[in-house]
Amino acid sequence: MKMLVNNTTGVNFKWLSFLLALTIVLRVVASAISPSHPLLGMCFMLLEIIGWICIGQIWAFELIKGIQQWGPKIWTRIWTFARMHVRVKKARKFDTFVPVEQLELLRTNVQRLGLALHGLTPEMETARRTHFQMLGEALPSLILPPQNALLSAEFESLVKLLNHFGFPSLESIQLQQKDCEFVQQWGQDLEARLLHSHTQIQNQHQAMHSALSMATQVHQSIGTMYPAALNDAGYQRIQGALKLLKKMAQNSHCPSELVASYIPALQHDMDTLLTQLKQAAA
Repeated sequence: MKMLVNNTTGVNFKWLSFLLALTIVLRVVASAISPSHPLLGMCFMLLEIIGWICIGQIWAFELIKGIQQWGPKIWTRIWTFARMHVRVKKARKFDTFVPVEQLELLRTNVQRLGLALHGLTPEMETARRTHFQMLGEALPSLILPPQNALLSAEFESLVKLLNHFGFPSLESIQLQQKDCEFVQQWGQDLEARLLHSHTQIQNQHQAMHSALSMATQVHQSIGTMYPAALNDAGYQRIQGALKLLKKMAQNSHCPSELVASYIPALQHDMDTLLTQLKQAAA
């Protein structure tokens, strides 16, 4: 039996085939000699029965070992599949469609977010449309601020997702509650990042205007303390640079951080000029 069954490789099919062939031969021999030699035929038949018993035991042992090895895995997969099937049925049963009132609110919020990315509110957009209608002119396209380009690209992806469900029309839309919650969370996240970006830009503007105002005051104080500086080329150059930076800041021709980056250089030039004027006065 140890030769026929191995714990690592399973059934030894060579020995099993030999045992099966030997059992069949014993069966044939027993049938052939039983009429003339009954006792010898019974011996061969007994050996045949022992052979079949051995073959049955081999397959029984192998079946038991297979059940011990693969039974828990098969049962785990069946149990997992059954639990998933029950969960899917429950999810389908309890997942409801969003009512039209909630869809209208969702559409309004998405449209408001799209206008906010262009620096407008719904009221400002209504006034803009009314103005061009009164003039009888075509409504121009909205201008997207460069700092909102990445958020606008993500907003377009959100709009494409909603268009897949049939937006902006609401008559034939069947949007499930979980999908609506996902879209709402996405929109809220976009709005929060837009607000954070807007706050940062405002802080940069305030810092830039404060630094520019302080530099202007220092420049004016130099002219008040030293009247001879009004005819100095360096003083006039700094005055022209300050006017240019003020105009750039007012018309938003360049980012606030770029305007602010020029102010330290002007402050350094004013310090140098002040030192020269003090030396000349001494």
